[in-house]
Amino acid sequence: MQPVMKHFLIILFTASASAVYAQKTSKTVTGKQATQAHMPASKVYDAPETPAIFPYGKDSLDRFIARSMRLGHVENGEGVTGKAIVIFIVEKDGSIGAAEILRTSGDKAFDNESVRIAKTMPKWSPAKHNGEVVRSSTMLTFAYHFK
Repeated sequence: MQPVMKHFLIILFTASASAVYAQKTSKTVTGKQATQAHMPASKVYDAPETPAIFPYGKDSLDRFIARSMRLGHVENGEGVTGKAIVIFIVEKDGSIGAAEILRTSGDKAFDNESVRIAKTMPKWSPAKHNGEVVRSSTMLTFAYHFK
């Protein structure tokens, strides 16, 4: 195991985290909001009846993220601690659409890496609302501590 990874702690609050921030209705992001958020201009459900889930389980998602994380500035001795929240869209086919930082960690490299990893995740099981597969927003919290 790489020395950096030994000290890398990651905590993920998957689809259930979105319920904390979500409303009970869908929202349509259009115009200025879509441009500002870099999100597509179409209906995205914040709190569908059945949320999108990572089909291989939380442990598998944790391993995927830990193996995917690449932070050169940490390997060069600059220790960082913080957390970032990434919000992303799970498309109807389970692929990951737009992703962006909802709350910054204060470390731009970590924020960028968190978004990169979110965009490269394997397909999720998509959300359902009223029996139909729908696009939905989901959040992951990346928390880290390097010594």
